[in-house]
Amino acid sequence: MIDILEKYRCTGCSACYNSCPTDAIKMEADRGEFLFPKIDYEKCIKCNICENICPIIKKKDILEERYVKPIVKAAWSKDEDIRLSSTSGGLFSEIAKGFMKDEDSFIVGAIYNKDFLVEHYITNKVEDLALLRQSKYIQSDKKQIFRRIKEKLDQDKKVLFVGAPCEVSGLYNFLRRPYKNLITVDFICLGTNAPKVYRKFLEMLKDKYNSKVKRVWFKNKTYGWNLFSTKVEFKNGKIYLKDRLHDYFMRGYIGKKKFYIRECCTQCQYKGFPRVSDISLGDFWGLGKKYPELDQDKGTSVVLINSRKGELLYNHIYDKIYSYDKDLGDAINGNPALMISPKLNEKIDDFYNDLDQISFDKLINKYCKVNFREKLRIMKSEIKKKLGIKEYL
Repeated sequence: MIDILEKYRCTGCSACYNSCPTDAIKMEADRGEFLFPKIDYEKCIKCNICENICPIIKKKDILEERYVKPIVKAAWSKDEDIRLSSTSGGLFSEIAKGFMKDEDSFIVGAIYNKDFLVEHYITNKVEDLALLRQSKYIQSDKKQIFRRIKEKLDQDKKVLFVGAPCEVSGLYNFLRRPYKNLITVDFICLGTNAPKVYRKFLEMLKDKYNSKVKRVWFKNKTYGWNLFSTKVEFKNGKIYLKDRLHDYFMRGYIGKKKFYIRECCTQCQYKGFPRVSDISLGDFWGLGKKYPELDQDKGTSVVLINSRKGELLYNHIYDKIYSYDKDLGDAINGNPALMISPKLNEKIDDFYNDLDQISFDKLINKYCKVNFREKLRIMKSEIKKKLGIKEYL
């Protein structure tokens, strides 16, 4: 049964939960509200399907052919509104629109629910793509989305699934066979964050602004793509807006050692190549230093085309995007997370002990102190911002 898998290795992909024929598995939350499988042994028939489905216990070869070395592109949408409202260059939106030709084409990706937590959602409506757009930065509750995907595929509907590499791997293991009508997209992942930490962040803001949240927008481009911001809008009209150097949530996430990523992310099984998905997307960080003409500070996507399926879909949207051939080395230099797993901070237990005791801003100021070198960097960044000088990551 799935409980032979050590907790620190579990990705929370939900393949086991979706595959159990007696619904004997539930996904239970830990201290960070990460979800883990829990077996009800009164319902369990010991079929071991969950164990055989698990992509960590029974790591299988990639079901469909992948390029050993991906085709690399730097790209962005020709639609300025899509580009500016997206996390990077708007490539997800253009790929999704290119895929959705009729009502039999479904997109599956992460959305905010009414509580601004994250879950996976399936739609065949183009107008829903705005809900799927943008990075959400906490782990999604996938519920029984894999079952719904299989139902659509078995009905010969077309499905484009977007998720973290471990979620894509979980889906493939759950399906157990290739489907010609399935295309998968993953993203370059720095590690998935704890829902409870994010929830505490929002609770702190709701108290400070004395209002309920209306919208959460990570990597907002008010100060540009390179100095991306976290923007939270409130129902009373007030707005929280801080760039990546000042935002409380980002300070605990993008530091050298992380405070609230899932433990399995420190030994991610999906680094390197070949990639698990047909297409991988991310920010083409560092591109502006070498090719300044390709970085207008509005967002440039790195696109890794990993299969023939992915290549055909990408070619289909060429008239909707600006696309430039690039080297794999350029992509890796700007995104070391392609190859290297992040590390957890040694004080993580103390951090979680304090999480319920002090407000989130005080928590981050306690555990993510800004050293002299970082203060100097912040000062330089603020001067550049005032002078209108472009800053490259």
